[in-house]
Amino acid sequence: MASEDLSASGTGSPEQLLSLRQIEVFHTVMSARSITGASKVLNVSQPALSRTIRRIEDLLGVALFIRDRNGLVPTSEALQIQAEIDPLLRQLTGVGAQIERIVRGETAVFRIGSTASVARALVPQALRELSQEVPGIELFFDVLPVDQIEDYLTTGRGEALVTIASPDHPLIAVEPVGRADLVAVIPRSHPLSDKSLLRSADLAGADFIAFAAGGAHQRIVDSFLDRAKVKVNARAVARFSDTALALANEEMGIVLVDTMTTLGPLGSNLVVRPIENAPQFEVSVLWNRRRPHSANLKKLIEILGRKLANLPAPG
Repeated sequence: MASEDLSASGTGSPEQLLSLRQIEVFHTVMSARSITGASKVLNVSQPALSRTIRRIEDLLGVALFIRDRNGLVPTSEALQIQAEIDPLLRQLTGVGAQIERIVRGETAVFRIGSTASVARALVPQALRELSQEVPGIELFFDVLPVDQIEDYLTTGRGEALVTIASPDHPLIAVEPVGRADLVAVIPRSHPLSDKSLLRSADLAGADFIAFAAGGAHQRIVDSFLDRAKVKVNARAVARFSDTALALANEEMGIVLVDTMTTLGPLGSNLVVRPIENAPQFEVSVLWNRRRPHSANLKKLIEILGRKLANLPAPG
């Protein structure tokens, strides 16, 4: 077996008689009551273990064990030493377990935000998977309008945010995790609801529910309609996807949204239809470059990437 120096005194103070490793060896031999059993627990050779026990006895100036036909019999001094170190080793074991929980991400609060469309289903589904991977995690989930993204991240209210928006701020890091198509959500009573695939020309003159100008949704929609030279009739403007869907459910018009929006509950009066040559939304995770980046965030990014790569087909 390779060299097994179990007697090294470590980096303790001059007053420290035994290293933690020597204390561990002594405790294990006391528990096993045999060199053979302790060597198996510690995964070291019996000769190395015997040398360590002799070294400990030399350092302390007392005999710790007496050999008889039943194994090792601890002396009274050994029993007293064991009584002192046993609670300390139990505490160390507890510290080790706590360190493992920290590494697994089970001790810190994980606070994550998202904008409205990805908050309907994509992020909740990803957080459910994260909680299954990290059973002890404590989650806080915030849903924010686009104009609060920068404040949320720069002030440290949340560790990260999932969105289809693209803020331009020197402190905000952006990691794309996937893409999703633009789709049409149509009232069942509308003539276009019978089509399995919509073309841009089909939307000409249709009653529409628009989003606020300048937002991520409306920029994609406007660009799509402008390229096709299609004019629509905007009957209402909504700020959030839930509101737009509620208006569509009341037959106010068609609404064009990203696929993630339709993963959540829809009104009973709505159908989802794919669009030919649909433009795509890029989904990104944002965080503050100057703040810690946890292992839980890395796991969430991986989960989001998998889910976006396997989005169900609309319709």
